Parts: sequence; C-alpha cells; structure tokens
Amino acid sequence: MRSQRPKVLHPVLGLPLLEYVLRTAFALSPRRVILVVGHGADEVKETFGSRALTFVEQSEQLGTGHALRCAEAVVKAPRFLVLPGDVPLLRLEALQGLCEAHAVHGALLSFLTFSPEDPGGYGRVIRDESGIPKSIIEAKDAPPEVLAIREVNAGIYCMENVPELWEILKALSNENAQGEYYLTDLVAALYPRTHALSWPEPQDLLGVNTRGDLARAEWVLRERIVQALHDAGVTVVDPLTAYIGPDVTVGQDTILQPGVFLYGKTEVAEACEVGPQAYLIDTTVGRSAKVWFSVLEGAYVGEGARIGPYAHLRPGARIGPRARIGNFVEVKNAEIGEEARAGHLSYIGDAEVGAGTNIGAGTITCNYDGVRKHRTVIGKGAFIGSNTALVAPVTVGEGAVVGAGSVITEDVPPYALALGRSRQVIKPDWAKKKGGA
Repeated sequence: MRSQRPKVLHPVLGLPLLEYVLRTAFALSPRRVILVVGHGADEVKETFGSRALTFVEQSEQLGTGHALRCAEAVVKAPRFLVLPGDVPLLRLEALQGLCEAHAVHGALLSFLTFSPEDPGGYGRVIRDESGIPKSIIEAKDAPPEVLAIREVNAGIYCMENVPELWEILKALSNENAQGEYYLTDLVAALYPRTHALSWPEPQDLLGVNTRGDLARAEWVLRERIVQALHDAGVTVVDPLTAYIGPDVTVGQDTILQPGVFLYGKTEVAEACEVGPQAYLIDTTVGRSAKVWFSVLEGAYVGEGARIGPYAHLRPGARIGPRARIGNFVEVKNAEIGEEARAGHLSYIGDAEVGAGTNIGAGTITCNYDGVRKHRTVIGKGAFIGSNTALVAPVTVGEGAVVGAGSVITEDVPPYALALGRSRQVIKPDWAKKKGGA
C-alpha cells in the first residue's frame, strides 16, 4: 500500500476495510470475534475499541500461521472461522456456505476458493484425483506448472478446534520464499480431512493489497449499492459518478444527479433531488427537498427545503420545511424556521431564525467573542437588511426590520425598525475641487 496507515484502516466509501469484514462476521452471530493485530496495533485498537472484540497481539509479524497460533489461548469454540481483514466484498452467504459444506463433509479444515481471471499472487490449490484439496502452494514458491492453475485460495477457513490443529501449527516450518509460517501449510498436514468450496463469484473474495485493489473493491461495492437503489425505485442518473456509503438510505422516487457523495448515516427521504455535485455526510434530508452544488455535514433539511447552489451546512444546522438556503450561505449550529430565506452571501452560526424571516445578502451573526460562542435569536417574520452584522448575544423580535448596513449590538423589540449605521453625508462638487477643476 506504500502507506504509514495500517492496510485494514484504509477507507472504502468512508469506512475502514476491516469494518466490512467485521460486519459480515458479526452477521453470523458468533460466540466471540477475535482480532489479531500486529502492524499499527494501537491505531486499529483505537478505531475498533468500542466493538465487542477480543484483541490478540502478534508482536512479530511472522506469517498467517503464526498469527493464528497467537490466538490459541482465546479460541474456545469447538469450531471457528479464520478471516483476513482485507476482503471488504465478502458476502455472508459465502461464509454460511463454507460452514455448511464443512459440516457435511466432516472435515477438520475447509476453505473457500475462487478462480479469478488473473490469479496473480494468490496461493494455488492442488487437488487429488477425487477433488479433495491436498495442498496450497503460495505463488512465490510455485513453479510455472503450478502457477498455471487458476483455482486459488481466498484465505478464509473453517476449522475444528482440536489439539492436533494447534500441534501442527506449532510445528510449521518457515523455510519458504517469504521466511514466514504459512497458514496454508495446514492443508497438506491435515489432508485428506480437508475440503475446499469453490465460490462462483470471484469478486466477492478479492483481497486488497495495493491501491489499485482498493479502487477495484470500491468500484464493485458502488455497483452493488447503486443496483440496490435502482431496485428500490431510486434514480441514479450517472452511476459512474455516484459515491454512496453502505449505511446511506434513499427514499423512493428520489433522483440522484451526477456527482453525488453520500456518506455516513445520511438519510434522504422520498421524492428528493440531490445533486449535481452534492456532498452529504451524516445528514438527513426531508421529503421533496432539493440539494445541489452544496456541502452538508451533520445537518437536517426539512421537507420541501431548497439548499444551494454552493451552500455549506455544518454540524447542528437544522433547516425548516420549505426554507431556502442559497448560494454562498454557511449555516452552523443554527435553526432556520419554516419558509425562512437566506438567499446569498451570509453566515448564520449559533442562531435561531424564526419562520418566514428574510436574511439579506451579506448578513453575518457575530457569534464568537474570542473566548466563547454566543447565540443570536431572530423572531418570525423579521426582515434583516443586506450587509448586517448581528453581534451576539442579541435578539431581534418578531416582525422587526433591521436596515441594510447595520451593526446591531442591542436587542430589537418586535416590529421595530433598527438602524445601526453612520448618517450619510453629501458634499456637493467635492470631487471637482479635489481634482482642481
């Protein structure tokens, strides 16, 4: 990966690689999930510390066989699965199929195989005349005739927890091209009490070892998500430019225009239009709302509201039904009331804006005094003139009018007119005199 970040923490559609594997593992309702960590162990633990995991440290990275051996003391179940942390496309059905085949064949060790177009660096599966797998030869140790085999090992195993297994693990040799203890050597040691299930969808088992693999995995996942949305009645105009995370929900009859990025726990209701060029993360969008050419982070958009173009809703922004947030307007930790409008070039932070209020161009809430944040409250039906600075804490009453260009430092009563600007002075012919005319 050529990275200082542990491989399993590289993101795919906003989530770490390992998150996808863990979700699939937990979907089986296992008695315990054990995570063997080595390179970048502290970072991995910090990322997944809130999950119900048993962490085991592999202080020296001596191979996959050594990694499993490190977990011997905490593996208590009579049967267990071994999964790599870099197969984000792994489906639950593949694991269920492996477990069922393992039980049917009464094997001590079973594993998944697949046949990619380019077997590349995967270990090749050697079967006997009856089809029982008798060994796995890693690509770096394989002669040309073995490299010609297309069936490869996916690195996903189902094993019986018997003393013989651990004894063999402890006796593994590292006399190979990588100087490591290979988990794959268990197959030859346990033959013929082995079984290999060939999985028909190679892309489900693709591992990530390079940046190119990472991009391919994300592309496959994006295709799956877009297809599911199409099946649910959502229009994705250009799937090639749609980036939609696995936890995103989108309602029926919504249209996702080109260039949409929907991440985190974003929820888009029915009959909305999102995009072109919209980035939403952890945001809720109400029915029939429109968001285009804008960035929304941790925001809420009410039914029928209009956001954009070029708006920025930051965490805590709550936009009421049918409200309008226009171009180059930034909203942070503020509630914008029903049918309120901020058409352009404004900053509304730590504020409450009443229903039907109009915020003129260039208006800002001066919410920070250098030490603390303060709130601005604007009543319903108020009119804030262009280029107004509201110095918080301050309240503008219901129906009040603030004249353009004002700096408001005191509360404005309901239905009052507030002006906070210097009186205009006109000096006739001043320019002519200055120029000597």
